[in-house]
Amino acid sequence: MSRPVTDHLAEISVTRALRAALEPAGVKLAGLAQVRRLHPNSRIETPVAILSTVTPGAFLDVGAFCNLSGGTINNLRAGRYCSIASGVVIGAHEHPTDWLTTSRTAYYPQVNGWDALMAGPNLPFVRANRRPFPDSCPITTLGPDVWIGQGAFIKSGVTIGAGAIIGARATVVRDVPPYAIVVGTPGRVLRLRFPDAIVERLLALQWWNYSIYDLFAAPFDDVETALGILEEKIGSGAVKPFAGRVLTPADLADPEALAASFKADPIRQAG
Repeated sequence: MSRPVTDHLAEISVTRALRAALEPAGVKLAGLAQVRRLHPNSRIETPVAILSTVTPGAFLDVGAFCNLSGGTINNLRAGRYCSIASGVVIGAHEHPTDWLTTSRTAYYPQVNGWDALMAGPNLPFVRANRRPFPDSCPITTLGPDVWIGQGAFIKSGVTIGAGAIIGARATVVRDVPPYAIVVGTPGRVLRLRFPDAIVERLLALQWWNYSIYDLFAAPFDDVETALGILEEKIGSGAVKPFAGRVLTPADLADPEALAASFKADPIRQAG
């Protein structure tokens, strides 16, 4: 899936003071500390930890309870409860293989300021005639409850299904089905985490729509028993879906106001 097209990036300011104010509310945004711009359609649901290094200008759609603890991410949609270990690379830029050149200068002539340096009076012509390369960094999608192990490489644009596990150092260049365990280079499905019938029940239940802290009546170490309990609780309406506060680039552009709003109510969406 390509990143939503826009020539405008939103300015953000994730200051040290803002990070300190949000941490008591379970929101850690150290990965955005050096980022000044994000795609304007980005959204971050809290509570969340984004410690991974975020590429400036990235599109981010990150669900609640994600723990993105390392590596580098760019143009990422991650469902709730995802975990990313150190050294992971998601969203590396692709280069055209069937153009005259693989160099970024062909579709991004302003790289390193070279267009202004080298084009001289032809600069307007160069900028007007650049060809877009929409596959430069398509959105990578992680379903809910995906765990990506240390040092894994995930090709841009790949979709990884709910509950999948990507083993340490694996190289993933193709879509991954739900609840699969992927290992190796190139990545291959070793097995499913659970029998097909259990996977079907998990996907139907969609427990990640709820706060796990409302589900502790279920024994998480006994999947089949837990499913039975949660199917009854969720089916009867005994637990309600969780809706965390959603941060947008507009929120992150005003750190003082955002910090103040979290002091008033750290969990629920303002307004």
